Amino acid sequence: MTLLLLRHGESEGNALHVIQGWRGYALTSRGRAQADAAGRHLASVGAVALYTSPLLRARETAAAVEAHSSLAAVELADLREYHFGEAEGLRWEEATARWGLSDRDWGAGRVPGEEGMPNFRRRVAAQFDALSRRHASELAICVVHGGVIGAIVAHLCGLDEQRYAQIYTGNCGITAVEAGDGGAVITGFNDQCHLRDAEVDAPL
Repeated sequence: MTLLLLRHGESEGNALHVIQGWRGYALTSRGRAQADAAGRHLASVGAVALYTSPLLRARETAAAVEAHSSLAAVELADLREYHFGEAEGLRWEEATARWGLSDRDWGAGRVPGEEGMPNFRRRVAAQFDALSRRHASELAICVVHGGVIGAIVAHLCGLDEQRYAQIYTGNCGITAVEAGDGGAVITGFNDQCHLRDAEVDAPL
């Protein structure tokens, strides 16, 4: 099994530097160019299936992959980003000041309405495991979010459900996970070479 985890292109929320969570931010013009470059790159990898978070920024990125392949994206709700509750739409520093948060407080239930890290980790892990079983000898693409990739990495590394992998993935970066009898291995992380080759700027 190989799953290619494609983070969405630059969104309006990225450009505004706000907490996006489940909010429906569309791609910027740069995000659309990133998605197109990723779609052209992924057209030749031999994927048999395409999955996407239903959030707008991911769905628009998946549409670019569809445009360069014969794949039709299937929306999976459990591939959504972490739900930040009342913090969504705020800048990170605004939310930090409003609820007196430190780095360790994110995901701990300090923000009203937030999902909670254990719930997030469980739903993402369950969906990842299901896709791994479904495509045991195949390659599939998942268009997701930075937080989802972090949750999958934490799951594969065996981190406690309260913890989150402190990693960074850029817009339209590709992370590859391969699994066999010996378990799953991250074989590529945040590959953005397709953006460089297409001369697309990708700072976020």
